[in-house]
Amino acid sequence: MNTIKREDLPIRDPFVLLDHGRYYLLGTTGNDPWGHASTLMLYVSDDLEHFTEYATMVTDGSLDSYTNLWAPELHVYRGQYVLILSVYRDDLGRGCLILTSDALNHPFHLLTGRYITPDHWGCLDGTIFLSQNEPYLCFSNEWTTPIHHDGEGALFIAKMKEDLTGLVEEPRQIIGGKHVGFAIEVSNGVHQGYVAEGPWLYSKGNDIVLLWSTFTKTGYTVVRSLSHNGVYGPYVTDCLLFAQNGGHCMRFIDKNGHAWITLHQPNITPQERMVLLSDEEGNGNGTKA
Repeated sequence: MNTIKREDLPIRDPFVLLDHGRYYLLGTTGNDPWGHASTLMLYVSDDLEHFTEYATMVTDGSLDSYTNLWAPELHVYRGQYVLILSVYRDDLGRGCLILTSDALNHPFHLLTGRYITPDHWGCLDGTIFLSQNEPYLCFSNEWTTPIHHDGEGALFIAKMKEDLTGLVEEPRQIIGGKHVGFAIEVSNGVHQGYVAEGPWLYSKGNDIVLLWSTFTKTGYTVVRSLSHNGVYGPYVTDCLLFAQNGGHCMRFIDKNGHAWITLHQPNITPQERMVLLSDEEGNGNGTKA
């Protein structure tokens, strides 16, 4: 199979899963990121520099009626592979779907066929986070359809059912783009507002670290916020982790135990490429908010 160098692979929202000693990469790929969007192609690599196509993750036609297939993530949960991604349909609006498979080279199938995010909120960028072995869903309420009708895109979190088929509580807001003090207002010609999207959470000692993206005066930006009181916060912004017009990041540990942050840069189609930052390098480059 053809090998693709990392710098030659167009991708937004890159996500890396280390599984059985190999790196699996997925994201918003293909030639139409703002239309149908991701091809849901899964790539494999042994060195994070050279990738080959491994499998198309969804082949049963269950996503054919959706567009804007964005920001797919791949998690391992209770012996299954779990795919969560953002989609859009005219009658449903924007939300996140969950699909599962028993193997990475087997097709993924819808878990319920319903959005895991709240109906009619306009949600995207769902991620699954385990805290004390319990699953939580963190997601963005998009700035174009804010539920508070105030132009503020925001991040929410809620505990999930053990089988991931639904939420067991009302989502709670943990970050709002409008009031953090450094985000700038954006416009698409129809709506104006403040962005808070692309969440990724991980535990660091007794703290919860939240990485997320917004727009600042230097372009698309990754922000790091910390909670000393569990998943519900409050979250206090620690730094602007990457402020060079790149974002929608996640964090993973490589085969040697080293932590990496991956994101796309620049935030300009079709120039987006996967960028890797050593976690230590990222911390050093971060500027105080």
